Amino acid sequence: MMGIMTLALSVFSIVPMSISLVNRDYLSRVTVHMLNKFGRNSQENKEATDPINYVDLWGTVTDIVHKEKEDDLPAEDDLQVVRLREAMLVFFIVCIILLVVYLFVSLMLMYGSVKGSRWYILPWLVASLLFVIAYMVGMCLSTVLFGVSVLSLVLLVIAIVESVVAFYLWLCVVSLFQKLGNRQYANQAWELKPRMQVNYSGIPREQR
Repeated sequence: MMGIMTLALSVFSIVPMSISLVNRDYLSRVTVHMLNKFGRNSQENKEATDPINYVDLWGTVTDIVHKEKEDDLPAEDDLQVVRLREAMLVFFIVCIILLVVYLFVSLMLMYGSVKGSRWYILPWLVASLLFVIAYMVGMCLSTVLFGVSVLSLVLLVIAIVESVVAFYLWLCVVSLFQKLGNRQYANQAWELKPRMQVNYSGIPREQR
């Protein structure tokens, strides 16, 4: 189950990452515009207690997505835009490579679970733990970058909950890894099957 989930996650993450890589020029201009308008040192952020700011934030995102206010974006040769565009080039390429690797380790997890080979499971354990740690570090850095506010704290709490759930699922695979290393199962034929066996004989009929 975990192998299928992370396999799907890899596939569906590679697509938007590839699109972002192709459109990094426009994306870097949008990001700099958002940082200048809603960043930690911006004028709007100084009035973060005003609820209208959150409406302005999502309204700005909508306008940019529909390209209704593209003229408000910084120029392509802006120093911040150039630096961010170069950073995005490296970032998205590295992410795509890591996602492809994660796709293969997900296949290895599925194969190792079926065949009972614990060393096929180990790469998935290492990669998944690194992804959870990187996700939490990224969310913390984003909170610091955009400033502490109600919205950023809510998103951080959601990220923490997601990380806790992911860590629990990671521990489930760790349990399988430990079980396969137990000498009790080392010399036995491994069979992936449900923990409880139930014989289903159909819907019971009333005896008359």
